[in-house]
Amino acid sequence: MGTTKSWYEVWQRKGNLASGKTSYNLSDLFAADGFDGAMAQTSDLAAIHIRDLISGSLRIRPRSRILEAGCGAGAVLSLLRDSGATLAGADFSAPHISIARQFLPEAALRVAEAAQLPWPDAAFDAVFSYGVFLYFPHLAYAEGVLEEMLRVATPGAPILILDIPDASRREACESARRAAGAAMSPPHCYYPKSFFENFASARGLSARIFDQQVPGYANSAFRFNALIGAL
Repeated sequence: MGTTKSWYEVWQRKGNLASGKTSYNLSDLFAADGFDGAMAQTSDLAAIHIRDLISGSLRIRPRSRILEAGCGAGAVLSLLRDSGATLAGADFSAPHISIARQFLPEAALRVAEAAQLPWPDAAFDAVFSYGVFLYFPHLAYAEGVLEEMLRVATPGAPILILDIPDASRREACESARRAAGAAMSPPHCYYPKSFFENFASARGLSARIFDQQVPGYANSAFRFNALIGAL
């Protein structure tokens, strides 16, 4: 690994730094989940947008079983706590899961990689991931995560991936991030939109690709979302 930090090390450190408080608010969770950086500020208005986008895209209803793959400290998952859904989340950072358990004691939260979700087949009515695919090492790993998301979802259930770095805008994104003083290492993973379209098509599913438009979130200009589901 040399002197280059891995994302695992980065998130362990961030989780440990954020741990130890007797109570947390939503802003604390978003900061622990990395939405406090030079281009990642997340306001109350942004949180409402994210909540409504996820709820509408996944057709969340009371008693819906919802999983977030890569839930971190639970910032985004907590936006759904008033929906009446049964919430679950997995993240590979134990310190982040510890924080999430303190803030969301009603959720089923596990320390696990997104590529090895510790739930049985068809356990959820919808699965989503927010701001996580950018930290994967390569596209092959991302494909494995998508397979796991499909496995634990009921057949044809919606799979929503949000905040995906757009490969066609990589140069512009990295230029903007450098100008804003954002950290450039470890590098993010960028995706062609066809990656999600081809994944869905090969499995007889549909893929709707649409722009990320979170208010006040500077990274939105370089990100997109993908909703995968039944044709």
